[in-house]
Amino acid sequence: MFELLISIFIHAFWISFIGGTVTLLLFRLFFVLKYKLDYQKALFVLFVPCSIGFYLTIDEKSKMTWLYRFLVVLFFISTFIGSIFILYMYLELDLI
Repeated sequence: MFELLISIFIHAFWISFIGGTVTLLLFRLFFVLKYKLDYQKALFVLFVPCSIGFYLTIDEKSKMTWLYRFLVVLFFISTFIGSIFILYMYLELDLI
């Protein structure tokens, strides 16, 4: 049972680290291409951390923006679960 819990923590970490980064970057790229933003705003949307550029640039409320926000929350939860594993490993090594 403990091995299952550790496995869930590890998989949540990799899902948030690789899957979250790639998925949200592709969504932002899609929005840049859809709205045909100039290069300065496009770079702002694509590369400003924590989706700040996206939220400041895209004002439209659509199903795609709702999906983007849902994915942000989903990957945040996955990151939180994955961080429990990192904390566990830190405390495990500290106790040895």
